[in-house]
Amino acid sequence: MHRFAEGKYVILRPYKKSDLDAYMRWMAGGEWQKYDTPWESGFTSQKEARQRFKEMLEDKPVVPNRRAVIATKKDLPIGWVNRYAYKRFPANWLIGICIGEDEFLNKGFGSEAFGLWVDYLFINSDIHRLGFATYSFNPRMIQVGKKLGFTHEGTDREIIFWKNKWLDRLHFGILRKEWEKRQSIGVRE
Repeated sequence: MHRFAEGKYVILRPYKKSDLDAYMRWMAGGEWQKYDTPWESGFTSQKEARQRFKEMLEDKPVVPNRRAVIATKKDLPIGWVNRYAYKRFPANWLIGICIGEDEFLNKGFGSEAFGLWVDYLFINSDIHRLGFATYSFNPRMIQVGKKLGFTHEGTDREIIFWKNKWLDRLHFGILRKEWEKRQSIGVRE
């Protein structure tokens, strides 16, 4: 089995056909949807979700890959990581993570997977910066970013009104030179 990265708890690998059931379950619900822009509607139908999964399987491989499945060491799929970029800023990628299986939350799987993804992307590219955005109601993602050496770069204050409350969007980033420094002094999470 091809792997992009492997840690103590998880592996990052390409999607495969046998991941369809897990993917459909993730798209149908789960705690992750409470933290990943819950005001936006996801897939509107099972048909749409199946089509998106099929398209992901058909993606031409690139190095580094644009997405990966997070799986346990026994190859049970539990979530995903991804990367994308804005055309205007090709030297900067935005990255994300979702743990789709609720029983794997708060146990270190996500932190390890996100760290492996950051390492994989820097090692397999010449990318200058990685970043992510999250919302003020997502303390787990904020903590993971800080743990991995990301800098809080700014806040869009009260950017969206949701459930009778104004929410902030927080931006985090890590530069290649910052990541390299952490590697050279042996900072690993």
